Amino acid sequence: MSHREEYRQWPFVTDDEFALVCAFLDQRYIKARLGPTRQVFKIRSRWTATTGSCYIEIIRLLQLSEDQDELSLALQKLNGGREEPSEVDMEIDVENEDGDQEALRPDLENHKPGTTTYQIPSQCNPYLSLPYVVYEIHLHPTYRIPTLWFTLHDLPMSEPTFDLNSVYRYLVPEGYKSQLRDAGITGGISAAPHPITDVPSFFIHPCQTKEAMERFDCPMTDYLMVWLGLVGGCVGLWLPPEMAQENTNG
Repeated sequence: MSHREEYRQWPFVTDDEFALVCAFLDQRYIKARLGPTRQVFKIRSRWTATTGSCYIEIIRLLQLSEDQDELSLALQKLNGGREEPSEVDMEIDVENEDGDQEALRPDLENHKPGTTTYQIPSQCNPYLSLPYVVYEIHLHPTYRIPTLWFTLHDLPMSEPTFDLNSVYRYLVPEGYKSQLRDAGITGGISAAPHPITDVPSFFIHPCQTKEAMERFDCPMTDYLMVWLGLVGGCVGLWLPPEMAQENTNG
């Protein structure tokens, strides 16, 4: 049986189907054995209170620091001000919670329905910060295809965060620059008010994503993995390879 029969209209997704594929990606991240990568690469499933719609938030540290204090504070920022538990700690939590996947969430107490922004703890010294990027995956209301939004944060004072040159400097690999400027397979980089906050943000235009996705026949469990493989790399977003591995041990 074709996996496309799982969808109402492949490769488009309904609101319910999008919520489901978001949940599958979230679970892949929770279960993957990422080791130190989990400290600098975060995936969280989010919900908006106003519309009841879901989206995926991905946070990635753009550079590391040899200064251990600076690095430690930057990692705490991404983790809501607390140290990230190790993979061993997570495994112990699973045993104590009889396999409850929520026990694997180090940020659960900060995750409230309706939260639309990632809270940076005030105790972090603003002078000890490293640049990071926040990616978000939202369902486009017209194209009915996931859309990748992204914003830069904590760049050096001389570099504006909402600036296309900064995007190309920090996110776009050299091999993609000419393709994006020519509006390649994913439609190029566009700017618009963020779908939730209305703050000016960048996104990969989804106008040609349908044609790219039509070449595949993937189950819902892999939908966002395949989609990110098509659109993420042009702005420096690659999922850890461990997330592609089947892991039934949590």
